[in-house]
Amino acid sequence: MITQIVIAWIWGHILEYIAHKYLLHNRRRFSFAFKNHFQKHHQAARKNQMYDAGYESIVSSRFEIESLCLAAVIHLPIVFFFPAAYLTLTASLVSYYLLHRKSHLDVQWGKRWMPWHYAHHMGPDQHKNWGVRLPIIDLLMGTSDFKR
Repeated sequence: MITQIVIAWIWGHILEYIAHKYLLHNRRRFSFAFKNHFQKHHQAARKNQMYDAGYESIVSSRFEIESLCLAAVIHLPIVFFFPAAYLTLTASLVSYYLLHRKSHLDVQWGKRWMPWHYAHHMGPDQHKNWGVRLPIIDLLMGTSDFKR
């Protein structure tokens, strides 16, 4: 059971990295996702020093919530074979949303506890630091450039 939890926790970070880098920042292949994420969210965060008023209301972050629910549904068959893994992955999706939302509503908190994500939005290259909750995969892939 511990193995299931650890693997699912790691997979959650890999999934976050892949979705962020290859879906949400890909203007050519996934223009709808790009417009919702990069053009709306990044533009608001950049304009307002990381603050994004879109997170004040759950309705405003509907695209993100629907995307996370879709990820949970796609992974649903796992629950029949590895229930602890599925619960861990679901917890990862929820924690992603809550931490991401908090970092954009409480900018000082985000700067302190998620500096890699602050660097993703406010640094010179918004196409680095793909991990939102932790910079683990960025460090492994060499795509991290945040300085503490």
